[in-house]
Amino acid sequence: MKMMTVLILSLLFASCSRSLKKDYKVVDASKKEIPEWVEDLAEWLDDEEDDDEQKKHRYYIYSTEPKNSQSMSCELAKAKAASSVAAEVSTYIKDSLATSMHGDPTKKNAKLSEYIQNDLYKEVQTTIVGAQVYRNYWEKRRYMKDKGAADNWDGFVCTALIKISKDNLNKAFKRTEDKLAKLASDNKAKEQVKKIMQEAAEKY
Repeated sequence: MKMMTVLILSLLFASCSRSLKKDYKVVDASKKEIPEWVEDLAEWLDDEEDDDEQKKHRYYIYSTEPKNSQSMSCELAKAKAASSVAAEVSTYIKDSLATSMHGDPTKKNAKLSEYIQNDLYKEVQTTIVGAQVYRNYWEKRRYMKDKGAADNWDGFVCTALIKISKDNLNKAFKRTEDKLAKLASDNKAKEQVKKIMQEAAEKY
């Protein structure tokens, strides 16, 4: 299988092809069959998405826990999938700064360190643009006590697939790099931050 950049977050569907006892039955769904991208995103990308698209984009997926309404479940799935982009990027930036072979430039720079801990995620979230809901799928599940559920009730589970161009991600890295450099305590730290960020963007 060829290499691809795929992040799969919080894939909670118990309806995947596993021999687990389910405490519900599916009584309605947006598709007659569970889409392949829900069960195996990497395989689906291999089968359905051409190489150029995969080289130009990253993909993020999120599935909700059961909710009382289909619309609530799918809105949450979309929001969480989109926020997972910013979460992954900000975590990657933190790790890159902390584990760089050049050392951690935040250790002696309280202002920069505080910003990275408290505000980096919000900064990345505002700079990432172009994330689009590429696919979504929902199920209405009827949970039943006689199958092991805590209660008899209907819950909706939704999965959203987000697609974002690497160009937009690179722009987010650059804008974040500029912000971090401004907070660096001296020219040496500024150059170090810029170098680390540029290397991180290339590797991401």
